[in-house]
Amino acid sequence: MAYKKFNALFLPNTLKTQLKRYLLLGVIFVFSNLLFNKSAFANQHCEINQISPQITSVNTLNKQTPLRLKIQSGRVQYSVNCQLQQAGVLSFNRSTLERFEWRQNDEIHNPIRYNKPAYFIDSGATTALLTLYSPVEFRPVFKWQPMPVFIQKSQQQNLILGLFYGLCITLILYVLIMGSRLNDDTFKLYSLYIFCIGGFILMQEGQLYLFLTSQHSSSLFNIYLLFIGLCVLSATWFICALLQIKTSWPKVDTALKCLAAVVMLFSVLQILFKTPQVWALLSKATGYVTLCIVGCVFVLSALQARKGIREATLVFIALSFVFVSMIFRILLIDESPFMRRYGLIIAFAVESFLLAVAVSRRISRMRIAKKRAETEADYDHLCGILNRRGWCKKSADLIEHHIKSGGVLCLIYIDLDDFKQINDTHGHAVGDQALCKVAHHLKAIVRSNDAIGRLGGDEFVVLAHFYTKAQVSPKVHFFKTELAKLFIDHNTEQLAIKASVGSAVFSDPPKNIDDLLKAGDAAMYHEKLKRKATPLTLVDL
Repeated sequence: MAYKKFNALFLPNTLKTQLKRYLLLGVIFVFSNLLFNKSAFANQHCEINQISPQITSVNTLNKQTPLRLKIQSGRVQYSVNCQLQQAGVLSFNRSTLERFEWRQNDEIHNPIRYNKPAYFIDSGATTALLTLYSPVEFRPVFKWQPMPVFIQKSQQQNLILGLFYGLCITLILYVLIMGSRLNDDTFKLYSLYIFCIGGFILMQEGQLYLFLTSQHSSSLFNIYLLFIGLCVLSATWFICALLQIKTSWPKVDTALKCLAAVVMLFSVLQILFKTPQVWALLSKATGYVTLCIVGCVFVLSALQARKGIREATLVFIALSFVFVSMIFRILLIDESPFMRRYGLIIAFAVESFLLAVAVSRRISRMRIAKKRAETEADYDHLCGILNRRGWCKKSADLIEHHIKSGGVLCLIYIDLDDFKQINDTHGHAVGDQALCKVAHHLKAIVRSNDAIGRLGGDEFVVLAHFYTKAQVSPKVHFFKTELAKLFIDHNTEQLAIKASVGSAVFSDPPKNIDDLLKAGDAAMYHEKLKRKATPLTLVDL
């Protein structure tokens, strides 16, 4: 009642009549459109029937659902009958095919340049004879697509795979460069593994057929088989090295590498022997042994991750993707065509990324360790200042600065007097204390950009850059004054630390570090002779 009052109040009769008409027209339009599309769709199909060896079943292929078949090894012929309203492309996977032939109107037609066998089919009725040759059991997947869709999908696929190949090349170059600098064979193994993955995907997806003809199918298929073995071999060696399996389980490491070599051997034998029985046996053996290797390494990575081995967790996650994809590719062949076709590509892409992160972490850790080792190698651990090696490096930088900026260089050469007597009388511990005292005091009075170091024994050097000669004499005098004040406490007495300080000034850049040290040593020796002849007092300084 309320609804009728609402209609009577707000909707005039003429308006209600018009709405009913529009609604009826809309319903008619929708149903007619559905019927039209259904009729059009019914006319867009291909029938693919096996005629040799003869099978009575009829297989219909439309543009929405790929047609998946299973055939035995050898020569198989299909009759292809298409009724299309628009031109399109019929394609199928290459997989283990050695050759194929498309005969239409008693003429052999060449395939379209594509990564898979593909043939153009014109609109209207088309009849063709398709012949396939495979040495082993083959699972063809037929697909029909309208020409615009085919072009769009092929471009998308080539773009995605192009990015994947670019990633592989980038990783190979990056890891090779860093590996050569760090001198670690693990990075070379990783580069080889990524190269094999890229080659395997390139052969499987058939991008080379964009540039080569079907006459090269047999050769490219042999290369594809070779890359299968190389992938397993390189992956096993690399992951064993990354997980340090040889250190934890040396016999397991040897066994895994031997199994990988067996897979490589099976791949070579598949190239040499193409008889169906032998080929099928080798193919299954390759798959099962590879799955065994992946499963074992997967478990070992979990154990190493639990033990706290670096990068083991990332390897475990990466291998989980590969392990699952291998199960679908070898054991559950008919369960998921998508996983069988694209699972390994996705797994390899994820694995490459995760392993790149693992390798990057390893590189960073090794660079830090190398930097720390170099730093430690440049320092005198007793005195906490640069040793001869480190001082020479910093002095070389100061000489370069002098060449660019001008000014003068001043080398202050310090040698402790009667240091042997301190060691002989009071012991080496007191002598070390005296050396540390001098080093600590020198660090306190030099500037941050001056090079201070211990050459060895009781000899210290300081190289400083000044912009004018007038700045040199006060600095040398200050050094002598400060060093004359040094002493150390030993038991209840104070032991004075005496030092001879020589200085050499260079207006022109010295030729090398040895010239610096020779001049400084001569100046120090001259100063030592003066001190022995007429001992100086603090007032004389």
